[in-house]
Amino acid sequence: MKIHYGTILTTYYVFGAMLLGCVVFAIGCFNMYLQRLLGESEESILHSRGLNVTRGSEILYCFLPYDDCLCSVLSNKSNASENCITYDQLVGSRILPLVSFFLQIFLVRELFSLSGDHRIVAIFVLWIASILTFLGMIISIFWSSCYQAHISFTLFVTGEVWCGLSFHNMLYNAERIPSSRDNKIVPVYGSKRNDKVSRAWQEL
Repeated sequence: MKIHYGTILTTYYVFGAMLLGCVVFAIGCFNMYLQRLLGESEESILHSRGLNVTRGSEILYCFLPYDDCLCSVLSNKSNASENCITYDQLVGSRILPLVSFFLQIFLVRELFSLSGDHRIVAIFVLWIASILTFLGMIISIFWSSCYQAHISFTLFVTGEVWCGLSFHNMLYNAERIPSSRDNKIVPVYGSKRNDKVSRAWQEL
């Protein structure tokens, strides 16, 4: 069994894969922005409670459940923090990784293909593994803030990789795409055909 890299040599597939890679990259960047907001809100809450936390990237902060950082929750407490998140931001930070994973699966499907005797079996196993991974991500993201942070960061990194490969595929195959003129059928009329046949007999 062999793994082939590259899309079908048509404008639709080459530039479609590039566009999908850009969408994946944009979703990953926006989700990292939301994760940073969650981390900054969590850090400010911990400092307001007099707790010292190890300084690190706000993207991977998961000392508190993210639900405790909601503005509606903090407004009912005496130690409310100025840095809070809205309900829409929290929901978006949980849904965007799932959307990113779903789009990355289709991007990988466009960029890579399998050939061999057991190709259908391998594809079936990969689809089952993807579905199980997707369900596991849903449970993990809504179960733990740490799982959500690490899954979001991992999908951001993998999204950058697939986006880079989609651009490489476009740059490598842009000049190799056959134009419509290459496939144009030129009819040969009877007189021209007879002239070519007569010339061929004269050359013999």
